[in-house]
Amino acid sequence: MSATPTVMHKTRVFLFWFLSIGVALASWRFLGLGLETAFPNMVHHLEGQRLAFIAHIVAGPIAMVIVPFQLWGNFRNRRPARHRLMGRVYVAMVVIAGVSGMVIAVTTNAGPVAATGFFVLAVLWLWTTAQAVLHARAGRIGEHRAWMIRSAALTFAGVTLRLWLPVFLVPGVPFEVAYPIIAFLCWIPNLMVAEYLVRQRQRVAA
Repeated sequence: MSATPTVMHKTRVFLFWFLSIGVALASWRFLGLGLETAFPNMVHHLEGQRLAFIAHIVAGPIAMVIVPFQLWGNFRNRRPARHRLMGRVYVAMVVIAGVSGMVIAVTTNAGPVAATGFFVLAVLWLWTTAQAVLHARAGRIGEHRAWMIRSAALTFAGVTLRLWLPVFLVPGVPFEVAYPIIAFLCWIPNLMVAEYLVRQRQRVAA
């Protein structure tokens, strides 16, 4: 009976690592294919905010790659200096990707619903990361880790967005219908799971 939770846990950990790194690498396919070919459904972002879009798809995947390392307990405990260094890089990438995401959201022609979803995501991403930094500097490590879990969940929106797209598009749902829904669906469930994990950790600690 005890083996099943262990297998499930290892499977979740593997998928988290695999999807984080895999989606990040896939996002950089534009280096060889070009932006228009790599992101055919995102061409509307290239019309007026090309630099912001490039900043977003470069910095966001870097943050995505760093997340599993920052949440890896053994790495954090055995390599605290590297953990702090990677944390600083993560914060810098979130700032770049978050601010550029806000710029893209307010200038997109994908519609007000999609714009609102992605704008709120960017704001919460920046805010949760800032909270994690402030608690770390104050030495409140428990609170720092809780806010990092929330920040990581929002970083993982880059993964869940790509997982939701085929769910809607394969049955033939038009992109202009699916995209506004996914703009919220890619991060709200993530944040709910993160909050559940944070509260569970707090109950255990209590």
